[in-house]
Amino acid sequence: MATNRKSTEKTRPQLVRLDSVSMDEDDEILPDFEAEVDDGRRVWVTAVLERTAVIEPAAGEAKMVVHRRRRLVNP
Repeated sequence: MATNRKSTEKTRPQLVRLDSVSMDEDDEILPDFEAEVDDGRRVWVTAVLERTAVIEPAAGEAKMVVHRRRRLVNP
């Protein structure tokens, strides 16, 4: 029996390493956005520093610092 269900898969945006995003000298990255760590975990970025960022893996979990090259973002 054939079904006419539409796929519910959303197209995933192309993610790039945060340290590869090109910016002007005066640009800054504002916190509070979703990202993915290189091991596939989705995290919330709460602060962006020069070489690292503070992430919150899930609500209520301890925050941690991760190097910029380990985070994948939608530019």
